[in-house]
This record gives sequence, C-alpha cells and structure tokens, in this order.
Amino acid sequence: MKKKMIWCAILGILAVAALTCGFVVVNAKNKIREEDFLHVEEGMLVNEKGEQVLLQGVNLGGWLLQESWMCPVNGEDRKWANLDTLQVLESRFGTEKTAKLIESYQDNWITEWDIENIANMGCNVIRVPFWYRNFMKDTQGTWITENPDDNPGFKRLDWVIEQAGENDMYVILDMHGCPGGQSMDHCCGTLGVNELYTDETCQNTMELLWRIIAARYKDNPVVAAYDIMNEPQNNSGYEGEHSYDPWNSQSWEMSNQIYDRIIKAIREVDNRHVITVEGIWRVTNLPDPKTVGWENVMYQTHLYDDNSGFAKQTQAMADTMQKYGVAGYVGEFQNLYGIALCKEKNINWTTWTYKGTGSNIGTFFWYIGNDVWDADLQNDSYELILAKWGEVLQTKKFQEVTAVTQIIKDVTK
Repeated sequence: MKKKMIWCAILGILAVAALTCGFVVVNAKNKIREEDFLHVEEGMLVNEKGEQVLLQGVNLGGWLLQESWMCPVNGEDRKWANLDTLQVLESRFGTEKTAKLIESYQDNWITEWDIENIANMGCNVIRVPFWYRNFMKDTQGTWITENPDDNPGFKRLDWVIEQAGENDMYVILDMHGCPGGQSMDHCCGTLGVNELYTDETCQNTMELLWRIIAARYKDNPVVAAYDIMNEPQNNSGYEGEHSYDPWNSQSWEMSNQIYDRIIKAIREVDNRHVITVEGIWRVTNLPDPKTVGWENVMYQTHLYDDNSGFAKQTQAMADTMQKYGVAGYVGEFQNLYGIALCKEKNINWTTWTYKGTGSNIGTFFWYIGNDVWDADLQNDSYELILAKWGEVLQTKKFQEVTAVTQIIKDVTK
C-alpha cells in the first residue's frame, strides 16, 4: 500500500509539473531580499516584483518544542508534555542547568547543515514551531531575560531566520504552544489544560509576545507569515473541563475570537506581513475575512487524512481561496499523495516533519534517529542527559528516509 501511495504521488507530480511553471521556485544559491517580501493577492502569495510564489517545504518539529512521540525523552505519548520535562529537570537540577540541557538539545537538533540541506532539497520555506516558554518563565509573561537580544527564544528565531534567508528560503513563525495551552493535546507544550480561551492573563501574555515578535521582524522579508496558533481545540480523545468538541461551532468561535484579537494587535505594529490562521480540522471553520476586517491573510489547515479525504479537503481549500481571496496553506501532513494535490491547486505546503527519533512510522520524517537513546528524565544523571542531548542528535547521524526525500526532491526541483 505504501509503495502504491508513493507511486501515485510521483505520477501526480509529473502530471501537475506544467501547471506550476508560472510560480517562482527560489534558488538556494541566492538570498531573500526586500523585493521578495510576500503579500496575498487574489488568493496567491506574490512578491514585490509581482511574481507568484508557491511555498514548498517542511516543519522543524521537535526543535523548540519537544513532543515525546518523536523526540528523545522517555515521557509516554499523549501523557507527557514539554512542560513536564521542564518541571522535572528544574526540580532535579535547577533553572540554570536545565537551561544548559535545553541549549545543548536545540544546538544539535537543528544546525546550519540542516538549513542548507533543506534548501538543497529544493525547498523554499521552513515552518518553525515554537512556544511561549522559549521566551517566558510563566503564563504571566515574565521574560527569561528582559533584553530580547539576550532572550533564548529570540536568539533562536533570529538565527533560523538569518540562516534561511542566506539560503533563499522563507520562514513561517508558528506559535505551536500558547500560554495556558490552546488545546488539550501535548503538542502545545501542556497537557489537558486548554485554558487560553477562558483565561484573560494567558490571552494578555499571548498578545504581548506576538506584539514583540511582530515589532522585531516587521521589516524582515524572510518571514513569510505569522502563524498565530497551532491546531486550536485539538481536543479529540481528551476529557476534562476544557475539552471542547473540535467539531462544534462554539469551539470555532472561541478560536476565531483569539485570532481576531491577535490579528488586531499585530496590525498595530506590522501592517505588512501575511498572517495565517488555522481551521482545525477544516478550513470551513474560518470566517469570511471581509466580515471581520482581516486583510493579507492565508488560511491554513492540517490534513492527516487518507487520499480521498485529502482530495476533498484540498478542494475545499481551493474553493475558499477563490471565494475569499485568501492564500491557501496545508501546514502539516505526512501523506505524500497530498503534495501533488497541493501543487495542482496552488496551495502552499509544509510536511510534518523534518526529523524524529524512535520507530520509523511511515512517511512522517525525512530523517529518523532509530539508534538515539531517550533521556530518562527522572533517573539519568545531568551528564548523561547532556550526552544524550549532544552531538548524537545531529541529523548527519540519522538515517535518511529516501521514500520521502526523493519525492521532495522530485517535486521541488
């Protein structure tokens, strides 16, 4: 079945190649410049030269926000979140040593080699998932350091934006984890919380962080878009006070209210950048942007569907692009069949995800670290965790999943 899916994707890629010849595919030997600044025009991303740009790339999942199912931690999937990791490490080793462990992990999970490698694959964008705890100590908005230039979160974003721009790639800044959590799922850094929608303090902290991000990068053409919050109301399979039904219109309204607040806040400091909002799990959950005053927006969904579901939802995205004049984007998927569909319908895309550890679970990862040992956070010594989160995590030591990377190369070049 997997071979059949891959072959279908290759045939689809060949079939739509002629349809995409009008788009700009960024050459990795150049640099992003002012003339490459993107905006939305009649449902497409367009640069300052008037050229349509189709974004094709990958997520840097697990780098700035660990997810236990794909990262070298011993927490059980859907029962352990990044906040658990921080709390355990800080209780054992203190804040300063924990920061050193996280620094070592992030230094090695993504390096300059990786950014160049992604560019050499023919990609022109990377989506960078981050969470508020990269910058802040708590949901009250206490900065790790008051000076943004010294703040570890901004230092990471500055670095990846610079590296991407040097390799002629754009960056989508994705707030993967919001203060208080925007879902019950561990992918937002917390687990079973989802307090953002009802906690004014969390909303204030989120708004503050987005204002600072937008002010810092407002003139940077490498930033393709601000992704306000990842997978809002991803609550399926969870129980509890805030486990709102993701298929219920009340949940969509709660998410859209947060979007509206943050869009207004960003626009007070940055009128230029594209803003992307996610309809989880369907793009039809999002409003007509004209009725709410949203401009220069790209609508997004994540599709972990089979072939028929992917086809149905990309058509819904194409219809939405035509109806509302928004750009379209599939921000996460692992079904390689979907690449051809996205290209055929002029939908921007980033696969989930660049690398992961543990068992090789199909086509999720470009690189797999089968031999990487999980850190036993409760029992391993500081020195052992530091070693497990050291150079052994560099992608050059991982195994390339050629069933994925070959298709990426074929479709982007």
